[in-house]
Amino acid sequence: MLDLEKIGKRIAIKRKELNITQNSLAEQLYVTHQAVSKWENGKSIPSLELLFELTKLFNISIDYLLDDTDIADNDYEKLFKNYPRDIVISKFLRKENFDTEIPNIFYLLNKKERFQIINQILIKSIILDIKYIWPYLNPNERILVLGIILSGKCDYNLSPIYTQLSKAEQIIVQKHINEGTYNYKLPNKHIRS
Repeated sequence: MLDLEKIGKRIAIKRKELNITQNSLAEQLYVTHQAVSKWENGKSIPSLELLFELTKLFNISIDYLLDDTDIADNDYEKLFKNYPRDIVISKFLRKENFDTEIPNIFYLLNKKERFQIINQILIKSIILDIKYIWPYLNPNERILVLGIILSGKCDYNLSPIYTQLSKAEQIIVQKHINEGTYNYKLPNKHIRS
């Protein structure tokens, strides 16, 4: 059963997020402002064609409008199903608690999206210690990140993640330390066997 009040509230929330008045929305959809008011107050529901237009205008899914369940801010699986990916990722990037949110989203990202997040961390436009993302990186991403750190393009002390490095990665780090091309000293740790 459709919950008209919940649908109306979602229409009102999305309209207000876009700073659109009821009159302006009505004009865009070729309906009266009274019709928009009735939707938002749960007195009626837009036609299927208008629901489709609303989803395009608000950049949301029809499921979001009609489903009677709320989506938690950290339920990225549902968020990706109901919103465009770039909007979900943008919202994630505005959060302050990246370290606790990374496990909830990183595995759902495609290669390009993962690279964008990794790049933003490395250039420090996202303030997140690499140690929080390291466990979620695939081997190619680990090589990329390690290479950027060891080349000096990203100033990072590997001590917090050194024990998480593979034997091969530890050998590479040790080589850079021995050559003097990596400036940080690591605690007396033996290379993993």
